[in-house]
Amino acid sequence: MAKNHVDSRLSGQAGRFLLQARDQHLVVDASAGRGGQAQAWQAAELLLGALQTCSHAVIDNEARQQGLNDYALRIEADCENDEEQPGHYRYITLDYHFQGVSQEQAQDLVARFQAVCPIYGSLSRGAPVSVRVFSTR
Repeated sequence: MAKNHVDSRLSGQAGRFLLQARDQHLVVDASAGRGGQAQAWQAAELLLGALQTCSHAVIDNEARQQGLNDYALRIEADCENDEEQPGHYRYITLDYHFQGVSQEQAQDLVARFQAVCPIYGSLSRGAPVSVRVFSTR
């Protein structure tokens, strides 16, 4: 079973944070509304990017296994905060734009992504999240 781990730290600059996964580093900003400069990737963009990355990885692997080597795929992703329910998104939308495959093949490829991507599955089914808090003085 694959386990993923990411560490995050304050950068010393208001609204800017440093993420590290394995030996990879990423600078992330809070939105301007939360005191960030909104110059680097923001949390919602990372979420959408994770869905798109998993989509591309699953779909490309499945397409190549089916011998569909000459196709193109662009995915547009959007989300919007829910003003009536703070702390929730009103929606998350993924739009798949395929070239070089039939509509049926495209739908089958996306269905495969939906069946196996843990990010999509967690978001679409509301996976439980546990939170632990540790403090030292």
